Order: sequence, then structure tokens, then C-alpha cells
Amino acid sequence: MKRKQLAPHIHANQPASERYMYVLMAMLPVLVGAVFYFGIRVLILAAVSMACFFFCDFFSAKSLYPEHAFYVDYSSLVSGLMLVLLMPASASIWVVAIAAVFGSLLVKQSFGGVGTNIFNPALAARAFLQIAFPAQMDARPMPLTDMWNLSSLLTGKCAADAGAVHVDVSAMEVISGKLPGMAGVTCAVLILLGGIILFERKLFRFEAPLTYLMAILIGYVPLYWNQIHPDQFVIWVASSGILFVSVFMLNDCTTTPMDSRGRFLFGGGAGFLTILLSRFANDTYAVIFPILMMNMVTPIFDYYIRPRAFSHGEWFKEVEK
Repeated sequence: MKRKQLAPHIHANQPASERYMYVLMAMLPVLVGAVFYFGIRVLILAAVSMACFFFCDFFSAKSLYPEHAFYVDYSSLVSGLMLVLLMPASASIWVVAIAAVFGSLLVKQSFGGVGTNIFNPALAARAFLQIAFPAQMDARPMPLTDMWNLSSLLTGKCAADAGAVHVDVSAMEVISGKLPGMAGVTCAVLILLGGIILFERKLFRFEAPLTYLMAILIGYVPLYWNQIHPDQFVIWVASSGILFVSVFMLNDCTTTPMDSRGRFLFGGGAGFLTILLSRFANDTYAVIFPILMMNMVTPIFDYYIRPRAFSHGEWFKEVEK
């Protein structure tokens, strides 16, 4: 007998716990690459984030929704791991813990728990950190340096102390992910491997990622007309987190539209906002906030863009009559 699930997971042939377990498996290669390049700190931060997310979900669900039996669906572990992979490895433990509590209590459980949250919990927690602790979040540590140094684990490193992006980058470094940046976003090969795992498990929906990347590519030409450089564009996509977001964040069935037409619009809008913020703001804002902004309009897409019922026109017009 299958366990009753909340929307949108109720339409799936597999339980929500199984879906989230496969997403977690898809991110494991990215975690391995992050630990290889940025050291044991990434593993410690991931353990802290996942534990805080899980226990906050557990105790808050017990308190807020005692009528619903809590069961492990792995969504808290997925959110905790996503959060750390979107952060620099030089961040402190207590900052990670604060972000996990924020994402669990205010972004997820306050809206009703798994399947009912408007915003992606990991991305919203990362946006909170970018606003509250910009000095730590703007750091871009160099790979393969200070891999075993845990002296700043409690205090973290600010952007001035944690390294900076070097200009001369080879093609092999771009492919392998040996780039300064956030812990889990630089290795394109491992991110694509995670996408293949999602695709094989039928959890990858191409509409939003495709239009997202196409909008970024098309918008790059007019906005950077005087400084178009293909190499810099590739380095930017590889090191900013765009690929990571397109594979994992844009395939979240809770915070993206249910209909394929809505997902096309979602991805195109997110890509357009990404290239605008990248041109006139900074790369970190350009990766995080466009997805959250499109999360806000997802309920509108779901309301107006639905499969038409047989022999009827638009369903909302029928209701308004």
C-alpha cells in the first residue's frame, strides 16, 4: 500500500522519499568533487547543514502538524546538501546552521512542509546568507589549497582572505572544475553526471533548464556587445553556479510549474533575469534571486496554464462563469 503524499508528489508513481533519495544520489558525485577540490571542510559543513535541516523539519513538523505522521522523505537532506554546495567552502559552521534553520522553519515548515513550500528552501537560505553575511558568501577559495586546515571552521573566512578568481584559466580546468568558486558548482562534468542520473530516473524535465540556458546565451550578446569573449562566457557559466542551478534547482517539482508550457516560461524568465542581474549587479545575485523570483509566479502559472479538460475551454474561465 502506497503512502499518501502531498501535491505535486501525489501524481508520481514512486513515493516522495524515493524521488528525493535519487536526487540525493545525483548530488553525491558533486559532493565528492567538492571535497576533492576544497577539502574536508565541505564534508563537515554538509553534515552540519543536513543534520540541522532534518532535526528542524522533524521537531517543527511534530509541533506544528501533530495530526500528520512524520516520515523520513529525504527532502531535508537534499536541501541541506544543496545549501552547502552553493556556498564557499570557507564559510563557518554557525553560519551554515543558521541558514539551515532559516530554510527549514521559515521557508518550508511555515508553508506546510514538504510539497507546499513556495520557494526552494536551499536557495532561499542561500539568499538569506548572501544578504546577512556577504563577507563570507563572496569568498571564492582556491581549489587544492588549505584542504586540511580547519582553524577557521568556527569563524569562517571573508572574501579578502579566502582567495580570488585567477584570470588565466585553461580549458582542462574549466572541464574538470578546478576553479575558484562555491563548493559544488565548478565541476561541470560531475554536475552533468548528476543530471544523467536524474534523467535515467525520469526526474529530469528539460523544459525549464533548456529555456534558462538559451535565454542566458541570447541575452549575453546584446548586453555584453562591447566585451563579448567566448572564453570568459564559458568560465562564467562554469564558475557562477548556472549549470548547477539548471540541473538541480529547475527540476524541483514543488517550486516549478506543473505544466510543460509553464516550465518553458519559468526557465526563460529566470534566464532573462539572470543575464540582467549579471550585467548590472553581481554574479551571485544573478544565480540566486532569479529562481526565487520565478518561484513567486509559479502559482500563477499553475493557475492559468493547465491541460484543457476535454470539450471545455480554459478551465478558469469556466469557473468564473
